[in-house]
Amino acid sequence: MPQTRRSYAAEYEGFRFRMEPDDVSTLKALPDFEGREEPAVAEDFLRAHAEKWSDALTAAGAHPGEFAVSLDTHQRRARLLQGPTVIFIAEI
Repeated sequence: MPQTRRSYAAEYEGFRFRMEPDDVSTLKALPDFEGREEPAVAEDFLRAHAEKWSDALTAAGAHPGEFAVSLDTHQRRARLLQGPTVIFIAEI
């Protein structure tokens, strides 16, 4: 039976960070995460960054809510989006 691709999420103080399957695949291709398997790679990555991202978003004036996490491997950055709008860009 083929494995179903799924999204992953982590929450911190009302902020919810969600990664879609394509971004999880991108994460698994980064040298620091290469060879790690789901769900651990995605869950650990999101949990490790959720507090820092929540603090940065709060400092930037953003309100708690859901943010999609899109990865840019060339710049080693995570884009935090609400809908199509990039709200914050963070180093990974």
